Amino acid sequence: MILKDDYKFIGPDLRKIREAKGISRKEISEKVYVSEETIRRIEKGENDPRLSTLIPICNCLGIEIEDIINSSGFEYNNLLSFRREINYHLNNSSIEKARLLISNLNDIKIKSNLDFEREFHATKHYFNGILDLKSTRTVGSSLVEFEQALISLENRFTINRFKNYKYDNFSLRILLALSLAEQKFGNYQLYEDINLEISKYLKSSLEEYFLFSYNVGVYYYRAGKIIESLDLCNTAVSKAKKLKEVPYLNMVYYLKGVNHLSLNQLEEAKLSFNYCLALTNIFSEKVLAERIEKQIDNLLLNYR
Repeated sequence: MILKDDYKFIGPDLRKIREAKGISRKEISEKVYVSEETIRRIEKGENDPRLSTLIPICNCLGIEIEDIINSSGFEYNNLLSFRREINYHLNNSSIEKARLLISNLNDIKIKSNLDFEREFHATKHYFNGILDLKSTRTVGSSLVEFEQALISLENRFTINRFKNYKYDNFSLRILLALSLAEQKFGNYQLYEDINLEISKYLKSSLEEYFLFSYNVGVYYYRAGKIIESLDLCNTAVSKAKKLKEVPYLNMVYYLKGVNHLSLNQLEEAKLSFNYCLALTNIFSEKVLAERIEKQIDNLLLNYR
């Protein structure tokens, strides 16, 4: 499930180069003193080879290992760039712009490594699921897309055993989306179980820490655990060292304000809402800022 900081992704590239040059595994094995079975496993991406093993193989093939790593890294960075841009539009309610970018995902060519190919297919399933969740289609189709996204990353994944896997930021985001679809579908128990699992990953080092903090905080709020939700929000905002563009920090402040209202702490709520609006007006699209401002006005009006 987690893309590790290793070199196993290089294997499929090596196989293509070896076959293109008409060199057999046996020839390489005899020259670099690595078994044919080890070479086969490296080429299939089944193990994490050491550089001390890869460099002689690359030398035997007449290539530089740095060239393969850099090429794959460029490919992967393109995918990450697409994801960031799509997420930006989704976060700012620009659904049609996001839809166009998602359709353009098919233009990205994942030519070489198996791990990136898995993440590429997971990305497509994930965003298709998000569009389904935000559209008038049945929730069931989004559930299928999110499960397929996780299966793309780990082919043994089953939702009944989701606690058995370790997640990185992206796979955790898919799991979060799956929980929201389950909640919308009426399966509140699974929604609860997944959010409690996500709560175990809440560390400020997590790339989208504020996104996950907000959503777990919403779960606590819906469950009537106002103090737990407020504590989570307070912890999250304490991690924001300075005012900067941090996706979902504004929504953490929004939820913090909602929690204060539930505890009849009007002044604290207003302060949190002001932080939310300030961040939203500075860093988000106008349509989202106007929508959140209207929601806050309604909350305060109903409170009175």
